[in-house]
Amino acid sequence: MSGGQHDATTSQLLDALRRRADEDFAAPAGDREPGRHQVDLPEVGLRVSVTRSRYPNRPDGVDQYAVTVTRSSLDAPPQEFEVRMVLSGAFGDAAAQAVERTSPNARVRMFRVPAQDPS
Repeated sequence: MSGGQHDATTSQLLDALRRRADEDFAAPAGDREPGRHQVDLPEVGLRVSVTRSRYPNRPDGVDQYAVTVTRSSLDAPPQEFEVRMVLSGAFGDAAAQAVERTSPNARVRMFRVPAQDPS
């Protein structure tokens, strides 16, 4: 990332992505437009997907986000500094609680991030 304007734009896109996931978690829509939980970050060449749900998928499951970060070109996995930038932009301080999950595709990085109580 190269400048303050790109940083602000990327942070705004990531924040809006997380908010859409929160809205769908709180009030699931029957028919959701495709790609609602995904955003491309052209300035850094990444694609990010965020979904909020309970894991396991039952009432007593843990409220958390599932996050997927890939390079738009799918030529290599995102680097650590890129992943940290994405997680910080989307989750702020909660990014420190992100846990990486193994992925069957070596070019995809997947994480679970605990949802924070908005109070």
